[in-house]
Amino acid sequence: MASPFDPFDASFDDDFSSARTIASKMSKTSKASKSSNKRRTTTKSPALEVVQEGPSSPRALPPRLVVKLALYEDISSTAIVDPNGEGGSLSQILIEGKIMAQVESSNALKSTPFSLALSGPMVSLATIKCNKHSALEDEDASVGGTIGTVRWKVNVPKSITTLTDILSYSINVRTQNMPILVQAKTALVKTKTCRISVQIRSNLSNIGDLTNFTVVVAIPPTTLLANTLTITRGDHGVWDSNKRIILWKIGTLNHGESCLFSAEAEVSESIVQVMHENPFNPNRAEDRIKCPVIVRFESEVDQVSDLEMRVGELGGVPATIMEGGQVRSYRMLHRVAN
Repeated sequence: MASPFDPFDASFDDDFSSARTIASKMSKTSKASKSSNKRRTTTKSPALEVVQEGPSSPRALPPRLVVKLALYEDISSTAIVDPNGEGGSLSQILIEGKIMAQVESSNALKSTPFSLALSGPMVSLATIKCNKHSALEDEDASVGGTIGTVRWKVNVPKSITTLTDILSYSINVRTQNMPILVQAKTALVKTKTCRISVQIRSNLSNIGDLTNFTVVVAIPPTTLLANTLTITRGDHGVWDSNKRIILWKIGTLNHGESCLFSAEAEVSESIVQVMHENPFNPNRAEDRIKCPVIVRFESEVDQVSDLEMRVGELGGVPATIMEGGQVRSYRMLHRVAN
């Protein structure tokens, strides 16, 4: 028979305490379950996560670079006599060139290096130097094992967004491959009159026209009388008696075309004396008359050296390299002593 309820019985306190403890645990378990359910309902789908952890996480794509190259050459050349006696046109040329690059990268945080390869027969004759303002570093020249090819490591800083110099080169060589052919001649046409003739032809192998084309002929003071000089052929010719030069500014010489310039002047007394001493050999007098010729011109689409440029990935640096085009131009000063 059950004992009557005694509110002051100590054993009741123990039972009540145990029940309260169980209820507290059940309440906490319920809250934890609700919190877990709430977190599960707000968790994003793995397909929508930007970054995932674990072995199956996608890797970032390598940066994409678009590299535009520009080559410019400043050339000084002199027509010389062929030492082999084969005739034809031979010139000693000095090329001072530079290569520039403009880089666009998909990586907005840092720059990505790439490889620049130079090839061509003149590479072995070229002295190539890094530009101190660029992040150009010499790489092993034997990379790729291609004869006549030199490779450079280029790293253009992100702060530079326009064309910037990355290297310069110098080439001193004799060649017959000139953009123009110049023929200059002095000849006695009358008893005391000398004609100076200059004919220039643009080489058919040129790419495009030659611009800012000027021709200068110097008249020596000891062989020709300046006050008797007249320009006989060639538009826009100007005689400067103080500098003793004739200047023709023709502007543009079209691809493959030629032009002719001439002037006449009486010879000095010293040349008349040579003519009297050699009445049957006029070449003696003509050989004494020297009128140097200087030709200046430019090209906005061509080059004189045979250097070829190519960009590509650098070993150990993942990147997608694309060429954004190449621009070539040069300026030449050519001297001829007739």
